[in-house]
Amino acid sequence: MLLAEMKDVATKFADVISKVLDVDVLIVDSNLKTVGNTYRYFDKFTLIRRISVIGQVITTGEVVAIDDRTNHNACKECPDYKECEMSGFIGVPIFYNSTVVGAIALVLPKSKIPQIFKDVRNSVEFLERMADLLSSKLQNGDDYNNLNVIKREREVMMDSIEDAMVSMDDIGYITYYNKRFEQYFGIKESCIGKFIKDIVCHRFINEFLSNYTEFSGRLMYFEQDDHTFYGFLSCRNIKINESRTGMLFTFKSIGHVNAELADIGCNNTQTTFAWAENGLMAPHIVEKAKRLSITNKSVLIYGECGTGKEMLAEAIHNFSNRSGNSFITVRCDGSYRDLMETAIFGTDQFNRAFSGLGKLQLAHKGTIYISEIDRLPYYLQKRLADFLKTRTIRQAGMRDVQMDVRFIASSGKDLEKLVQDGYFDDELYYRISENSIKIPSLRDDKKAISRLISGGIRFYQEKYNKPDLLFDPAAIRLLEDYHWPGNRQELEETLDYLVRHGNHTVTNHDLAQIQLIAPESVATIQDMEKERIAALLLSNKNKDEVARMLGISRATLYRKIKTYNI
Repeated sequence: MLLAEMKDVATKFADVISKVLDVDVLIVDSNLKTVGNTYRYFDKFTLIRRISVIGQVITTGEVVAIDDRTNHNACKECPDYKECEMSGFIGVPIFYNSTVVGAIALVLPKSKIPQIFKDVRNSVEFLERMADLLSSKLQNGDDYNNLNVIKREREVMMDSIEDAMVSMDDIGYITYYNKRFEQYFGIKESCIGKFIKDIVCHRFINEFLSNYTEFSGRLMYFEQDDHTFYGFLSCRNIKINESRTGMLFTFKSIGHVNAELADIGCNNTQTTFAWAENGLMAPHIVEKAKRLSITNKSVLIYGECGTGKEMLAEAIHNFSNRSGNSFITVRCDGSYRDLMETAIFGTDQFNRAFSGLGKLQLAHKGTIYISEIDRLPYYLQKRLADFLKTRTIRQAGMRDVQMDVRFIASSGKDLEKLVQDGYFDDELYYRISENSIKIPSLRDDKKAISRLISGGIRFYQEKYNKPDLLFDPAAIRLLEDYHWPGNRQELEETLDYLVRHGNHTVTNHDLAQIQLIAPESVATIQDMEKERIAALLLSNKNKDEVARMLGISRATLYRKIKTYNI
């Protein structure tokens, strides 16, 4: 801090010294600017110059004492010597951080010289103590400015945080809060100095104030006037040197949690309709899925295992206006019933491992996909139907919380029949079955099988760097004729294995090794040639045409017919 910035303080110092010693006082900074002075005996002071006596005090950093200016060379050489009214002078430098930042001077009329110079050492020591005290004020000012900078930096940092934050003293009176806190809780007027319970009255806060036991990530719901907060609360004690000096509360909204989860991978799907349009699904299926994507309606996808139900659900999500938010998957895989209920709906039981947030809350503003919903326990079907009806979730200590979730489910079974047989909740079926998409099994689409085989071979040849690997035509025909109970997933796994382990040419023997066909059904080259000739002859082609198609002469064809007894 500069001495000039403390003009009020310097003026008070000058007044005090002047009253104590009954003389005039002049305080200047290192730029020779007056920052404090009195006019007890003088009406004005001459222009302060670097060559003047007070300028010499600042330049040399040494004490200057003059009891008769007529005998002092510096005074006699001053351009203002004749106009200067002072008769005597005592000046001491003001040091700050080992640097001269100014000077304090006693400007004496002739009548005061004997009094001050009677014990000049005491006069100088008194001025030096005043200079040190003024220097300490500079230090205090710098410390204060530094604290203000630190405080402002803290405020800027806290305002840049997406979470709401409020700090309090050790009792609970608010000392600071950021802009997000104002937003979440509708703060219109300053609440600095107010008790936190008077601003946010919630049982979790009351609990912390009663025992000061820290916790993190408790799911809370708070509603007051027109403002609602739904998210996580963390309460921490502030300790300095092991002494508790205050507390800090952090509020993370569920919306920001979902956004963060989407950023780090909860919306990790990149599947688009381009995948389905690449011959993997019929055009009418893709078109219907696209039409449903631009709505918020629930969708039910039918299909056997491996038909691509989840990938279609991902494509629907990524084509919708929710694509920037979370895509949350629930797999009804027979998990223990309590775990499944907690996973979907959350719980009010909090611990370090689980915050209580269920997948429905995680899917807020996004999409939830229930895979194989027919395997969901019946009582959870009822609860899910209630959610789809009200779109609200209630947990202990909370009111009903409205959720904005797009719902997609899949099943490999006929849900309507399950409803009739009493195995599936009719209310849930009513809520999800209005818009359904059926994906046919792979065995019902031979053209799709051929496309997948040729495309898959090329893909895995490139991945495993085997561009010269061949597939025997007979092996291709067996792959095309296979019924593929696992649909696309099984076909992809099979092609991956065959290319990865294949050498030179993939034959029927390779298919037998992975039990795609029985070893005894592997045909020899002669068997395959016999079947080929017989098939061509049955097609009513003449023998010349058959020989040409086989690439052999007519005589050779007759010989083979006789050999194979066709």
